[in-house]
Amino acid sequence: MYVNGFQDISGDEHGVRLSAVRGFRVAETLLEQGSGRVNEDTLHTDDFRSIVCDGATSLGTAAIPLDAATSGGRRAALITAEAFAEHDDLLVCARRANDAIRAEMLQNGIDFNRRESLWSTSFAAVDFSGGSCTWCQTGDCVILVIYDDKTSEILTGIPGQDREVLKTWQRIGPNASLTIHQELAEEIGAVRKMMNRDYGVLNGEEAAMDFLAHGSIETELVTDILLFSDGLFPPSRNPDEEFSREWFVDHYLRGGLQAVRDRVRGLQQDDPGCYRYPRFKYHDDISAVALKRV
Repeated sequence: MYVNGFQDISGDEHGVRLSAVRGFRVAETLLEQGSGRVNEDTLHTDDFRSIVCDGATSLGTAAIPLDAATSGGRRAALITAEAFAEHDDLLVCARRANDAIRAEMLQNGIDFNRRESLWSTSFAAVDFSGGSCTWCQTGDCVILVIYDDKTSEILTGIPGQDREVLKTWQRIGPNASLTIHQELAEEIGAVRKMMNRDYGVLNGEEAAMDFLAHGSIETELVTDILLFSDGLFPPSRNPDEEFSREWFVDHYLRGGLQAVRDRVRGLQQDDPGCYRYPRFKYHDDISAVALKRV
């Protein structure tokens, strides 16, 4: 299936495609809407490149002058996936995406002085077209590699910009009559205004380019390369806890991305109030790609 001119395999949750170089294949993909009205995640894969994108809902009543089927976050994610479908250098693609997000926001009358209203997306991408594995990332999408000896590594740090808000929600949530977005709207808006100040996203601002992480990895000892959005993060009772890489890898090695997804959703299902495992949605959107050595 093609969306806006680029290939989107969202209809196939277990897509398989051989990579033309370096002996890796796309072994599994997940793209699933959470409990929100719009899926703001998307992904793209082809013979050389994979990317996952996690758009963020714009805040404020004037932030989304779009129809009911989309949102600013979804548009930012789709624009980014489309930009990375062109086989240019990953940093070139990131700039193209950021500029395109800015242009479309200007066309829709978004006020750049209201930073919480800006369309934004995190992303993580890997590319094999140069004969090696290069990568680029910003925000809270993750690139995780697993080695022959079952050890693993996350290529970049995971920003914790929402920790204080989530700790507050964990404390007041059991007694709240409103949702986290209603109860803590001011605190959530303050965090959003720190985009490309404290943490990175593509949102049309020039400062977004300063927060890009990128590099290359040797793949001789790598068995799996995983890209995924925070919808696949293990739920935690303590917002201060670091991402549990061991938990994630253990479930993945037992049953792939689907096993991780099933366990995450199962834990969330037992916490409909979203305060035992503090989070913003009952179920978050998920985008994920598993590349496996042939």
